Amino acid sequence: MSKVNKIFLWSLVVSLMIVAYAKPQAQDDVFNGAKVALKSGNARELAKYFNSNIELIIESEHVEMDKVSQTQAELILRTFFQKNPAKDFAYVHQGASPEGSKYSTGSYMSGSKSYLVYIVVKQFGGKYMIDRIDFREKG
Repeated sequence: MSKVNKIFLWSLVVSLMIVAYAKPQAQDDVFNGAKVALKSGNARELAKYFNSNIELIIESEHVEMDKVSQTQAELILRTFFQKNPAKDFAYVHQGASPEGSKYSTGSYMSGSKSYLVYIVVKQFGGKYMIDRIDFREKG
């Protein structure tokens, strides 16, 4: 094998390793960023990870929108966080669907109330974004 072929092969292997690492990392960035935003009740920071339109459900506020803009979702969540200031947030479970969506369930704590949070992340134009976020008050 010539020196040029070895360099090409080595470059190809390194490139494939970078691509393989980058995809899971991008998903992790979304989930980690969302976690930080939820822990602090920061709607603006959370909205950075939203797709341009998302599904938003906040059961206790009677909000159930199949398609809401990133800006509108941020405003709705800002009101929710003002009424229910963040005490803590932690992920409980993470997984993936056969279609390639990634999901996570977590627990959002606010004062005496606790909410189950369900987040779905999908790839849009090569970038991972939150497609759905759902808050359900725990009994």
